Amino acid sequence: MANCAFGLSNLLKTASLTGSASYYGLPQFAVSQVATDQGNNTAAFWSVGDTNKTAWFQATWSAPQSVQAFFVGRTNMGQGATVQISAKLAGNTVHWWEGSLTTLSGIGPAQAVHVAPAPVMADTVLIAVNANGTVAESYIAIALAYVGPIWQPVRNMSTKSTTGMDTGQTVNTGMAGAEFVSPGWMRRKAVVDHESLDLADIPVLEQIAYMAATGTNVLFIPDPDADPPTLNMRTLYGRIQRGDLSNPYGAALRQQTTFTITERL
Repeated sequence: MANCAFGLSNLLKTASLTGSASYYGLPQFAVSQVATDQGNNTAAFWSVGDTNKTAWFQATWSAPQSVQAFFVGRTNMGQGATVQISAKLAGNTVHWWEGSLTTLSGIGPAQAVHVAPAPVMADTVLIAVNANGTVAESYIAIALAYVGPIWQPVRNMSTKSTTGMDTGQTVNTGMAGAEFVSPGWMRRKAVVDHESLDLADIPVLEQIAYMAATGTNVLFIPDPDADPPTLNMRTLYGRIQRGDLSNPYGAALRQQTTFTITERL
C-alpha cells in the first residue's frame, strides 16, 4: 500500500485541446468542457464519437510536462466501457495504458483512474473512450477529467479517515407506512485525517488551503498502488476543504490537519 496521493494541478487547463466531433457541433458540448471544474453533464464534452462509438480528446503542451495520474469521470457510460491512454514526447510513446470503468464491487461511479508507476515527461496525451454499447444515448458524455502530477505526503493518512455519501432523494410515505423513494443525486465524500504530516509537507498544505478557497478540483487517490477496480471505486475528484493545521505532539514536530473531499457533480 502506498501513501495516499493528491492531484493538485490539472494540466488540461493549460493544454491545447482537440477531440472527436461534439454533439451536433454545439459549443456548449465542446472538448474544452473536460478542463472545467463543474462537471455538469448538461455542459460536458458530449461527443458522437466514431462508428465504433469511441470518443477521444487530446491535450498538447508547448513544453514537456510531468504527468503521472489520469482520470476520466462523471460519464454516462456503464462499467463495460474501456479507456486507452497514450502519452508521447516528441512523437515517441513514453507511456501507454488500457483499462475499463469496472469497479471493485461492480457498481459505483462510471470513471476510470490510472496512476503511472513514476512520473513521465510528455508533451501530448491522448485519451480514447469506447462505450462498448453501455450508453443509451446517442452520445458519449465526459464531464470531468484530470491529467497531471500527484503529491504524496511523507507519511500516510490516519486509519481514522472516513468515507461517506450525501444523497438527494424524495421519500413519500403511504398510509400503510410503505416508503417510496425517488432517487435524485448521489455525491461521495471522504474526510481524510492526517496526524503525522512532516514539516516538508507544509508548503503544499498551504497551497491546498488556497485551492480550497477558489473551489478548484482535486484528485484524491487513497492508494495509488491499488488494483484498477479499487482505484475506480475509491478515487474522488472534487472540491477540497482543509482544516486548521496544528502541532499536537510538540517536540515530535508532527503536523495534524484534515481534508474533506466532496465529489463534484
